[in-house]
Amino acid sequence: MLSTLLVGFDGSPQSRVALDQAILLGHRFRSRIVVVHVTQADFFGSADAQDEAGHLLTEAADLVRGAGLSVETALRRGSVEEELRAFSRDADLLVVGRIGRLTTDDVLGPDTRELIARSITPLLVCGASTSPMDRCAVAFDGEATSNQALAFAARYAEIAEAQLEVIHVSDDEMSGRAVLARASGALSVSPLRFETHLETGDVHEAVSDAVERLRCNALFVGAHRSEGRWLVPSHTEAILRATDIPVLIHNQPQGTGARISSASHRRTSH
Repeated sequence: MLSTLLVGFDGSPQSRVALDQAILLGHRFRSRIVVVHVTQADFFGSADAQDEAGHLLTEAADLVRGAGLSVETALRRGSVEEELRAFSRDADLLVVGRIGRLTTDDVLGPDTRELIARSITPLLVCGASTSPMDRCAVAFDGEATSNQALAFAARYAEIAEAQLEVIHVSDDEMSGRAVLARASGALSVSPLRFETHLETGDVHEAVSDAVERLRCNALFVGAHRSEGRWLVPSHTEAILRATDIPVLIHNQPQGTGARISSASHRRTSH
């Protein structure tokens, strides 16, 4: 299921958590881990910048190899968001931290926000510490990406032998129960442990409260798009701000016109 994990690594504390989270998942799914460091084009020609990038990638590769997993590293230059999106096309999961090395007052860095909105590859935005990801929740609204997130979460939970909590938010009990019944029907064909929960109120607050109440340590969500443009769903971003657990975001395939960078890169197998 997760044969290749791509990790965005810039040496920041949160990117180190992302690497540790990928290693944990790598053990669970016997994954190959690809570690990518993106250097801004303006500084790529600097010997100091290249030395630092090389050191970071060597350090990351040593950690993965020391954990007994296959690792590959890549150095790219340009926009972090564009390069990671382009490089992740052959990966099963893109793993990043909530914020990188750039100083910001926001709990979500600008590159992470762009990846949340635009990544075609399922995106795991990690918390402040590594999570066992063995009690998972899925925020389910019955729409296309939510169904994809549910299917992804079910496969994950079955392989990882994790508990799955399905959360739907609706102030209409009858329609809410109907949505959860569809989720139950889809999950009943799999030998996994799951429960459904109907919550009321504001979506992101209700999901965040349910995640805390149920003591979930991972959340799966589906992202939305509107009028041909990618948007960060307000509830998804709000959940990321309100929780400190890994959030796995599943997007619809992006149509034509997606920005794919052709910047040169250096890649090393280990």
